[in-house]
Amino acid sequence: MTEKNNGWGGVREGAGRKVGWRKGFSEERKQRQVRAHEDEWELIKEFVQIVKKDKERAQRILETE
Repeated sequence: MTEKNNGWGGVREGAGRKVGWRKGFSEERKQRQVRAHEDEWELIKEFVQIVKKDKERAQRILETE
């Protein structure tokens, strides 16, 4: 096998997605695990989108319980 010496590919300093790459986030989101039935999962997915877009709205929804 011949080695390529053109600088393409491989591990490089500064390469890859940065931690907190989204504007305004300084840390990466941790991955969580949950078990749910299909109908519950649909609700969870909708609520996750609300939380990601508008945390204050999500908090108001929870407070109405």
